[in-house]
Amino acid sequence: MQLISHQLIWGNQQHNAFTDLIKFNGIYYCCFRQATNHVSKDGIIIILKSESLNSWQIASKIVITNSDLRDPKLTIHPSGKLLLSYYHKVFDSLGKNIINQNCIQFSQNGLTWSSAKMIGEKNWWLWRIRWHNNTALGIAYNRAQNRVKLYQGDPLAGFLLKKDDLFSLKQNSKGYPNESDICFLDDGRAICILRRDADTFTAQLGISNTSYQQWQWFDLNEYLGGPAILKLGNGKIIIAARRIQWPFRLSTWIFELNLADKKLIPLFKLPSAGDNSYPAMIEENGKVYVSYYSQHRILKNGDKPIKKQDKCAIYLASIAL
Repeated sequence: MQLISHQLIWGNQQHNAFTDLIKFNGIYYCCFRQATNHVSKDGIIIILKSESLNSWQIASKIVITNSDLRDPKLTIHPSGKLLLSYYHKVFDSLGKNIINQNCIQFSQNGLTWSSAKMIGEKNWWLWRIRWHNNTALGIAYNRAQNRVKLYQGDPLAGFLLKKDDLFSLKQNSKGYPNESDICFLDDGRAICILRRDADTFTAQLGISNTSYQQWQWFDLNEYLGGPAILKLGNGKIIIAARRIQWPFRLSTWIFELNLADKKLIPLFKLPSAGDNSYPAMIEENGKVYVSYYSQHRILKNGDKPIKKQDKCAIYLASIAL
């Protein structure tokens, strides 16, 4: 694999971050959160569209008063609808956080959206939704509970708890599991990459049976922030994620997953520094396209630690297979 191009597709004086990327009805869509900074209370969702992956324009925005809309994700429902999921943090007039819930909306054209529907459980942060045989899986985390749950079903009809204790400090003796991604093997089994932010901070690889009730977990010996998985047409599995290298540097990397050995192979770093990562990937015409965010263009020293008040922009990388 080789990086062949890299372009800024959205940037302004806001904190633009937490991307997803999809092709829907022949058009490419990239969504992200725009706000004052990384943890402010004013997050909105912007959805860009492009016919060529070169020129991008706003297709739609999702804005809710007194709300922070975080970590938008796009997926295609078996019925052909485009689904947008996100975490909705609601604040009262005094700025107090009063409710947190997962929401989903659908669109027939990527331009106009249905009203929001709540899915999952309040205060359990549902991450990516992935489909297999017309059924979706998704993992939600709760920091106070120090564990993650697995949900299964159709988000537009019923997204039900599948496994209450998928991975936890109590069960696995490893703390603060949170962000995740899932992909499916040819035999129907699922694999999961699970971020952790406690003790050794090492991400976990989960491999399920086809019922998704029995999972084996393996330590990957790498910190992976905002992980995204892509199973390529040639059968290889790649991962894009934030990586920590010492002395303290954060950057977005592409890895290959050696599933037989349960090991990660670092391939290369994308242009990135400071507050960065939360990538998404699609494979198209012998290339992999990666959306992500970074602040490397505004940092004089690419090895500086995160400055959450600095502004971030959205980038698209093209990688030759």
